[in-house]
Amino acid sequence: MTSPYESGFSKNVFQQLDTECSLCVLGLCLASHDIALHRTLIDNSEAEEASYHFPASLSILREVAKIIEPIDKLAFATRFSQKTKDLLRDLKRDLQPFQDNSLTKGTLKPIRDVTFHYDFAKADQNRIGSLLAEIKNERELKVRASSGDNSILRYRHTFADAFRSKLVASYLTKDLVDKIAVAAVNVIAFTDSLLADLSL
Repeated sequence: MTSPYESGFSKNVFQQLDTECSLCVLGLCLASHDIALHRTLIDNSEAEEASYHFPASLSILREVAKIIEPIDKLAFATRFSQKTKDLLRDLKRDLQPFQDNSLTKGTLKPIRDVTFHYDFAKADQNRIGSLLAEIKNERELKVRASSGDNSILRYRHTFADAFRSKLVASYLTKDLVDKIAVAAVNVIAFTDSLLADLSL
């Protein structure tokens, strides 16, 4: 498979940064890359597999919220352009409030917890109860398997994906999805703008 990307080189911005700033930039670059990668996989995967990439991308935003919390106190903050400052302000507005009803704590964190921790016993039992009852009432559980493959990796437990998808959907409204989409784009834009500032 050929890649649409071309390899190249950019200025090594890390030579001018202390360890704390370097690690922050690395985290933001990885998060931006992962958001973009999950977006591509959502667009190019079958529905059952795309149902994994969406909550995974939401989980990344929760981690970005923690990365950007102290960022304006780091040494490189004095080098932020106005565009970078504006993007950081927008990200903090969307991701920084950590109250129970905030986007980060009320929506992104629970989605991250069920996406990566797999401990549904700690999830909101009001949401879990009705979804578990649905599974228990099914006569059969939907699975997929790749034909001709006898390995253990051939099976996909799509009933579990459906459970997670319904649980994730229970946290979302159209307004929240729109807000999340803007925040995801802003993570990438902020990271790109920051790297441009540091390349000057």
